[in-house]
Amino acid sequence: MNYLKLIRLPNLLMMALTMMLIRYCLILPAFHTEALITGVMPEHMSRINFALLTFANLLIAAAGNIINDRFDIIADEINKPGKNIIAKTISINAANRAFLTLSIIGSIIGIWLGMLTGKPAIAFIHPFCAVSLWMYAAYYKRRLLSGNLLIALLAMLLVLVPGLFEPEFYRNFIYLLIYGLFAFLTTLSREIIKDIEDLDGDERMQCKTIPVRYGFNTAKRIAMAIIVITIIFLSVIIHYFFLESTVISWWNLLLILTLPLLGLLYLLTQAKESKDFHWPSQFMKAYMLLGIITMFPLWYFFLK
Repeated sequence: MNYLKLIRLPNLLMMALTMMLIRYCLILPAFHTEALITGVMPEHMSRINFALLTFANLLIAAAGNIINDRFDIIADEINKPGKNIIAKTISINAANRAFLTLSIIGSIIGIWLGMLTGKPAIAFIHPFCAVSLWMYAAYYKRRLLSGNLLIALLAMLLVLVPGLFEPEFYRNFIYLLIYGLFAFLTTLSREIIKDIEDLDGDERMQCKTIPVRYGFNTAKRIAMAIIVITIIFLSVIIHYFFLESTVISWWNLLLILTLPLLGLLYLLTQAKESKDFHWPSQFMKAYMLLGIITMFPLWYFFLK
């Protein structure tokens, strides 16, 4: 149970759901449509290989969660008292071994699957992610903006991985890229919100995050600006793809996807101290889940 807590099992399940929705609501429907037109089903990953790809992603993410807590022992005593179990119920050495073990296994699986696709470059995605997560926890997390951007890029990469390992899907990759950009923007804003929430501990650790370097209010304005950019991005995408839809009004769809962000902006304007940013952070996490789930109605009403 301690290790399940350490690897953040709910987050891993959310990642697994993301990959399954991408495969079964975007990639395979695109292949089935192509098969109806051409009479030939494009070559694609078997269920076993896709399960292995998902497993590799979860191993790397679990390793990242472990090493993040490993380097946050002191800061978490201030920001999240009692929640970090490393050096308490799990030793630092055990955490280091768990990170290495999970990273190596996940990387080996990713390399093998990458070589099977005939695109050797993607074989290095999982080792890259493992090394990036270690560097983030050890160094970039405490630097100005670089840690936030790295995590946002890794979140975007998580969305793109199922498509990257399907070379026949590359001609439809733009649709997956839209979800990837959504993941990047929402993760980036949430990372800055979390930095504001953790301001006290980060100051004690002499971190150089945006709120530490430029102050509480500036960081809040930057987070709000990214959310506004996300609203504009969604508005453009919805207008372009759904303006003439007979299934759902583009205006209704716009309200469904942007009203939560407008509500989040309101919460941020009311936040006056670091602890007030806990619920906006959780709100954004729930909104990211909403964005993932939209793949299912997209498939059901437009691609089924």
